[in-house]
Amino acid sequence: MADFALAGLRWAASPIVNELLTKASAYLSLDMVREIQRLEATVLPQFELVIQAAQKSPHRGILEAWLRRLKEAYYDAEDLLDEHEYNVLEGKAKSGKSLLLGEHGSSSTATTVMKPFHAAMSRARNLLPQNRRLISKMNELKAILTEAQQLRDLLGLPHGNTVECPAAAPTSVPTTTSLPTSKVFGRDRDRDHIVDFLLDKTTTAQATSAKYSGLAIVGLGGMGKSTLAQYVYNDKRIEECFDIRMWVCISRKLDVHRHTREIMESAKKGECPRVDNLDTLQCKLRDILQESQKFLLVLDDVWFEKSHNETEWELFLAPLVSKQSGSKVLVTSRSKTLPAAICCEQEHVIHLENMDDTEFLALFKHHAFSGAEIKDQLLRTKLEDTAEEIAKRLGQCPLAAKVLGSRLCRKKDIAEWKAALKLGDLSDPFTSLLWSYEKLDPRLQRCFLYCSLFPKGHRYEPNELVHLWVAEGFVGSCNLSRRTLEEAGMDYFNDMVSGFFFQLVSKRHYSYYIMHDILHDLAESLSREDCFRLEDDNVTEIPCTVRYISVRVESMQKHKEIIYKLHHLRTVICIDSLMDNASIIFDQMLWNLKKLRVLSLSFYNSNKLPKSVGELKHLRYLDLTRTSVFELPRSLCALWHLQLLQLNGMVERLPNKVCNLSKLRYLRGYKDQIPNIGKLTSLQQIYVFSVQKKQGYELRQLKDLNELGGSLHDKNLENVIGKDEALASKLYLKSRLKELTLEWRSENGMDAMNILHLDVLEGLRPPPQLSKLTIKGYKSDTYPGWLLERSYFKNLERFELNNCSLLEGLPPDTELLQHCSRLLLLDVPKLKTLPCLPPSLTKLSICGLPLLTFVTKNQLEQHDSRENIMMADHLASKLSLMWEVDSGSSVRSVLSKDYSSLKQLMTLMIDDDISKQLQIIETGLEEGDKVWMKENIIKAWLFCHEQRIRFTYGRAMELQVVLPLGLCKLSLSSCNIIDEALAICLGGLTSLATLELEYNMALTTLPSEEVFQHLTKLDMLILSGCWCLKSLGGLRVASSLSILHCWDCPSLELACGAELMPLNLASNLTSRGCILAADSFINGLPHLKHLSIDVCRSSPSLSIGHLTSLESLHLNDLYFVEGLSSLHLKHLRLVDVANLTAKCISQFRVQESLTVSSSVLLNHMLMAEGFTVPLNLDLSYCKEPSVSFEEPANLSSVKCLGFWYCKTESLPRNLKSLSSLESLSIGCCPNIASLPDLPSSLQRISISGCPVLKKNCQEPDGESWPKISHLPGSHLLIPNLLL
Repeated sequence: MADFALAGLRWAASPIVNELLTKASAYLSLDMVREIQRLEATVLPQFELVIQAAQKSPHRGILEAWLRRLKEAYYDAEDLLDEHEYNVLEGKAKSGKSLLLGEHGSSSTATTVMKPFHAAMSRARNLLPQNRRLISKMNELKAILTEAQQLRDLLGLPHGNTVECPAAAPTSVPTTTSLPTSKVFGRDRDRDHIVDFLLDKTTTAQATSAKYSGLAIVGLGGMGKSTLAQYVYNDKRIEECFDIRMWVCISRKLDVHRHTREIMESAKKGECPRVDNLDTLQCKLRDILQESQKFLLVLDDVWFEKSHNETEWELFLAPLVSKQSGSKVLVTSRSKTLPAAICCEQEHVIHLENMDDTEFLALFKHHAFSGAEIKDQLLRTKLEDTAEEIAKRLGQCPLAAKVLGSRLCRKKDIAEWKAALKLGDLSDPFTSLLWSYEKLDPRLQRCFLYCSLFPKGHRYEPNELVHLWVAEGFVGSCNLSRRTLEEAGMDYFNDMVSGFFFQLVSKRHYSYYIMHDILHDLAESLSREDCFRLEDDNVTEIPCTVRYISVRVESMQKHKEIIYKLHHLRTVICIDSLMDNASIIFDQMLWNLKKLRVLSLSFYNSNKLPKSVGELKHLRYLDLTRTSVFELPRSLCALWHLQLLQLNGMVERLPNKVCNLSKLRYLRGYKDQIPNIGKLTSLQQIYVFSVQKKQGYELRQLKDLNELGGSLHDKNLENVIGKDEALASKLYLKSRLKELTLEWRSENGMDAMNILHLDVLEGLRPPPQLSKLTIKGYKSDTYPGWLLERSYFKNLERFELNNCSLLEGLPPDTELLQHCSRLLLLDVPKLKTLPCLPPSLTKLSICGLPLLTFVTKNQLEQHDSRENIMMADHLASKLSLMWEVDSGSSVRSVLSKDYSSLKQLMTLMIDDDISKQLQIIETGLEEGDKVWMKENIIKAWLFCHEQRIRFTYGRAMELQVVLPLGLCKLSLSSCNIIDEALAICLGGLTSLATLELEYNMALTTLPSEEVFQHLTKLDMLILSGCWCLKSLGGLRVASSLSILHCWDCPSLELACGAELMPLNLASNLTSRGCILAADSFINGLPHLKHLSIDVCRSSPSLSIGHLTSLESLHLNDLYFVEGLSSLHLKHLRLVDVANLTAKCISQFRVQESLTVSSSVLLNHMLMAEGFTVPLNLDLSYCKEPSVSFEEPANLSSVKCLGFWYCKTESLPRNLKSLSSLESLSIGCCPNIASLPDLPSSLQRISISGCPVLKKNCQEPDGESWPKISHLPGSHLLIPNLLL
């Protein structure tokens, strides 16, 4: 096996060279192409033997030098070829047509006729000026390959011998993209030991004073320390014990500022705002942790020696405080020497012992024998015997077992396994890891080495990494067939995941990949000639061979001169934000580094991209996501090789000729549509295409965009003239599309639309491999032919009809939807019946289908319509009461939803009285909250509703819908469903997790306990706009329910309502537009954490003091509320809550955030004895013309202040007195015209939806501009977010 130097160079002597030759052949003479092909075919297949022989030979140095020369020649030839192709692309763009150079006819006749001319042109190509440098370099490459024959002779190798090349790069997409978490072997006892310690509340005196105690897992690299820590971290007992869990990878060197920031990001589960002052950053972290009961912090891969600085660690861990004792710090380290600040006593250092031999063998065999079963029992026996021998030699290193086992799994061949036994010292993890690396395809080797650009502990995102590999040219472009470069690159990534070069880390809401430190060390040692991480300000020199660099220093000012010397540099990736004057640094850099292919920038002190970016002829990848750039130079349109342009969502206009970038594959972060987008034939994705009746925006722009994949939303299809234009888009050729939405806007003239819409939809035949199809705004009563073909779609998983006003049913052939798991029928008012629904359905949404009725024969026979008539007075009084709460806003909101249903239903009952009442409702909705309208509109609705009930129960036959038993989510909205029919529908839906019942006016009670007892997975219930719903039925036995929303259900009896709800309801309860009793929450709901009460009527007062588990409370438009003083809340929101007494206010305990709607109320709070303002304070929906802080000294703890949706005309003049304020947000406050003096502590300001203030803060002449110009990112926030 080759050593590191040779292993890192060997990819250069691989078939990758042949790929370069294939690209260059169009510009070389036939003789040169054939000669290099012959050398490549005869020399490179033998090179494994050459490397093996040279390793033990005195001529090893000669081979290393030869490989370096070959690699340099390869890089140089690739750059020259790139420049030549750039010139060709530029010529094509300027001429508007293809060039003769490099093109060949496709027909055999033309080839025969033109053969003599092609030969003459081939000889002439060598004479073209633009080819001479390329030909010279290819001659050099040929000469270097020729020398390989001499090397072979020098080493005494016979001609014709070859060895097997590394495995080819994967060429097929895996069957799944969801990778299972790796099984953990032999560590259950260690896990339980650690969990017991972490759960132990007893602490030493040292731990008591520090508020935390430490535990360390110590062992050699690759022993499974991090795996064990993850095993513990994700243990359910740990999740329940610690309300904040944080994980940070230290790796080699402690960086107090950066690692403090990472702890904050882990604690908050999101990105931390950039703060340059360490003291401020640590205060923020302390504030977060002080609000926690107990925290767990994992510091992974700590390196500490006695010579290291203890003071740095004391500073780093200083913010770690919590309310209670029992917080813990868990450390993984290769050394038992740990910083004293971790508070880890010797008895709390766990030395990770070797696994039991049986467990270790099980681990190795788990990976070595995964995949297809070995049917040959003799072979299986031999491989198992060999596996035992290999496992004994692996030095009990779990990482080596995983990597080597997964590599041997690829080839269950006894000779291959025996070869692994002949490797050197397998007890050294590097031996097996290096062997596994050498077995990778050379393309994967380059991809793996590239990952050393990122720091240890980096969270790799697969799509981002693949885009970088593609841009660097690492992903082979030959033999792709119909697959894209990105799909091939994802195969590379998945292949390395399956080989444990990457490991999946799954969190509750997201996942990412990491690389083990030892593998990172391997990549770094193999790539040190090509890749460099600039993360130390003391660096004075970078090897001149470096072509890829990542930057993780705050300033490049010190390093710019050494970087400018790297003329061959291909990549600059900024990991963290730079504080330099970006315009100057990067302008100079781009002038010097003309070979850049990848440029990923991160800075916030300049809003323009330097013009010199247009000089980067090789550039393929430009990422401006983490910048303040909102203006792009016209020179950007000269980047003919550009494949990916990632913007930050703030660029309002692209340069005019960006449509000429024919190689562009991805454009992200730009909101508008590009005119003449049809020229970008390499585009892989367009999220939205809006058809317009002007040149450059026609539907035919899609004609040649056949590489489009993912999702496509074609909107404004009413601008399509007819079927011919629809056909011209050639949607059916977009074979990579997975999701398609076809949308028309509503128009008048329905008769004309009926025919035109059908013709257009007929012409928009989608590709048959779609998984999701949405048709929206379609105004025809007929389906196109392709929706009538039984087996047109191969695997349609989601089908949606939305606002299709003339369709009366689903496509008649149910085979069409046989694979559907989700069906959405939204606002299809003429649809009356549903056919047999596909059994594969897991989600069903039915909304706005007023003619679709669910009624049982039993209810048809027993119903007495007089009961509903007698209810009218009671319902009228409830609606009148709700009208008074918010001047009829909630009532009109629900009525606007129900009006269209009534209007559609009443078309079946032609009656002058009904028409008059509908007209009254329509007038009432248009004229707003006039007092005289309340009684008329409620009476009119009651009349129409009575006719609806008569019509529903007047049917001669029952109408039921049989629902698939596998449903997980069911939404029934604005349809006629009767109580017993709902109970029958829900019967047997044992997988149902979410149930939504909205605007169902015939519903009076929920099903019985018997029904709810079987809904064992029901987690969320939403009741909204059901005006006649009086009872929750047997809901109290729904033991799995954690979220309940009751909105606009005025008839619902909620006296002692908590007793009618499940005792275990723990997550969220919201009530809006309902009528509550004083005792609604007195009994029950002991576990409820979040309560929201919005525009509800409660008389005389509402008591919530019994809800002792509450963490978040939102009260809006309540007259009076009792019991606040007994609650200890994290978040409190009070909007239009009157009559709060000073006594009640003084006992408030709000830990994290407070929102109020009145500065008067806020000032009462500030003056109340004992009241403490939390760190985050918002003033929302304030109607006062001016706002003042009467006791600013009491606001000294506030760090984040916001003003949202306020009518106030000015901010508090004494805002400057808020001495701790760091962040100020002003949103949707159109009357605010200027900023007062701001505190010196302020670090960030965010302003949006304030047009007057926008002008006042404009750079450089705005009156308020001097007050914010010093803030980081003020260039970004003011001109572009003020919309």
